[in-house]
Amino acid sequence: MSEQPGGPVPAIAGDLAAALSWRPASDKFRLLAGIFLAFFAAYGVIDLAVAAARGWPDGFGDSFSLWSWGRFVNDHPAAEIYDPAALHSAQLSLGMDPGAAYPFGYPPSYLLVLWPFGQLPGAVACAAMIAVGLPFYLWASVGANWRSPALFAALAAPTTAIGMVSVQTSFLAAALLAGGMRLAATRPVAGGVLIGLLTYKPQLGLLVPVALVAARLWRTMASAAATAILLVLLTSLLFGGAIWPTWLAALFAFSREFAAESSQIRHLMPTILVALLQLGVAPAMAQLAQLAGTAAAAAIVWTLFRSGPQQLAGAGLLVAALLATPYGFLYDMQIVTIAAIWIIAERHSARGALGTGEVLVIILTLISPIVLVAGTSNFPLATLALILLLGVIVRRCRRLRSEAQPARLLDPTRW
Repeated sequence: MSEQPGGPVPAIAGDLAAALSWRPASDKFRLLAGIFLAFFAAYGVIDLAVAAARGWPDGFGDSFSLWSWGRFVNDHPAAEIYDPAALHSAQLSLGMDPGAAYPFGYPPSYLLVLWPFGQLPGAVACAAMIAVGLPFYLWASVGANWRSPALFAALAAPTTAIGMVSVQTSFLAAALLAGGMRLAATRPVAGGVLIGLLTYKPQLGLLVPVALVAARLWRTMASAAATAILLVLLTSLLFGGAIWPTWLAALFAFSREFAAESSQIRHLMPTILVALLQLGVAPAMAQLAQLAGTAAAAAIVWTLFRSGPQQLAGAGLLVAALLATPYGFLYDMQIVTIAAIWIIAERHSARGALGTGEVLVIILTLISPIVLVAGTSNFPLATLALILLLGVIVRRCRRLRSEAQPARLLDPTRW
């Protein structure tokens, strides 16, 4: 005997569907989010407390290296920063452990960021880097809505504590990338300026030209290019015209040295290349796979942005940026936290619900940086989480297109 329409089978199916869906405005989603954010906040407090107990510079990751680079430019010809021997000698005089090595392989424009901090005492410079970068990062994450629950999510996320402890300029880099894309459609010149400033860390911006061309954001692209050219001119004026050729000449040697000595820090890199190396894949095959991953990430970003600079497309770019580069690090994963916030915000704005699988992928993505810090496994959890999160974004965009639903544009005034 078959069940009649409206009988117990459809009712059970409806109850199951409701149980497996998570509306961002629902009480059960808020409860789940609250539990995990409380856990993340506790992790952050403990992480920061341990760092503070160790003091500067031991407790604060790369703060000494960044400060020493800024200090070097103050006391030496800037181009000599690409001379490993000269830089190492200067760093020893600043109190560096003789067994440590902090070579400088970034573009000269990075010195425009570091030089002001080099004028300060080391511990003060460390605090200033956090104080300058963190508010900018929070704006890029949630816009002007400072009372949004997303603000607490951005603060409590493990990547925020990790960024504060590592004291890289990752808050600034994440803000420039996410903020530039947030402004790209509505304020193209300002958005282009932020993207152009990101050229000090070019590995995170590999896919930005793909997104801008796909979305036909020509004014943003022109503004970004003009800003990058001005940075070259400004650094040449301040540090001498020879600094750019010196960097290019030193770049290949730096890359070879990094590849030879990176085994001790591979567990901190959520990239495709390192994931495969950790699994025992031969370096040549891993490099080919990384190239294939970069191409695939570029194709996905192109497809996402063909419909314009929508919020989900922006989230996809942030995730794909780490899959496209072989040189991403743990502290760069702040852009992935922003992507997760934007995914939830889009679903909230559409009054839709996240599936249980999508919620699990977001949780896995937010937890994976903690696993990277622990370094207890060669399993590429973070890389897998990035791939799954990008899949969530692509699937959602395809569904919106098939249903002919309007996608939400990136908006600098709302989250």
